[in-house]
Amino acid sequence: MPSLTGHLLHLEEAGLKAATQHPFLCAAATSSLPLPKLKAWLAQDRLYALAYVNFIGSLLSKAAIPTTAERETSLEWRAADLLIDCLTNIRTELKLFEETADAEGWLDEICGVQPSVQTRTYQDLFAGAAAPARPLLVGLTVLWATEECYLRSWRHAHSKMDHGLKAKEKDVMQRVFIPNWSSPEFEALVRRLGALVNKFASCYEEGGWEWQECETAWRQVLWAEKEFWPEVDGKE
Repeated sequence: MPSLTGHLLHLEEAGLKAATQHPFLCAAATSSLPLPKLKAWLAQDRLYALAYVNFIGSLLSKAAIPTTAERETSLEWRAADLLIDCLTNIRTELKLFEETADAEGWLDEICGVQPSVQTRTYQDLFAGAAAPARPLLVGLTVLWATEECYLRSWRHAHSKMDHGLKAKEKDVMQRVFIPNWSSPEFEALVRRLGALVNKFASCYEEGGWEWQECETAWRQVLWAEKEFWPEVDGKE
């Protein structure tokens, strides 16, 4: 039986590339990103992260944790354990956003904005994926999909950097954000999520309605990811 994540990654290859190799990422890697674009993106990504906290909470409420002696080996506990790790990770991310913005003198700017249409799209996507009638598998798939795309995006940015730059020559994207989101530690979290999704998916019939729901969610994430990146090079 093929893995669900492997199936999804080959489902919309052009869409995956568009979502994870956006011109914004190249600009971020080469110090050619206009500061207003950087701050606008950071402000919206912070709001996304806050929505992510609520999303994880909703998924945790769907994990029916057993009370038997075998609790720690159950699939439900594995899900809860990993979701707690995701919460810990996003708390660190929010602190990174805010401390970096404060150090750069942008904190009030990035905290004083309303969600954009693109951010609201993610808020709605999270709410739909965690709806009571949808299986936990769909929510976990959306969670993995967002993180898989994020990892690929920043790995792409990392590949475009001039790695011969000295520390004092790097801007905030090259110095802080790109290394953070292209790190082995972040990749390990994404791989754990993928493995969990595949384990849950193996409980369902391949091609069944649960898999179809995950395919729809994957396509939605790819579209949302592409739209979330601000346009650069004078394109609005």
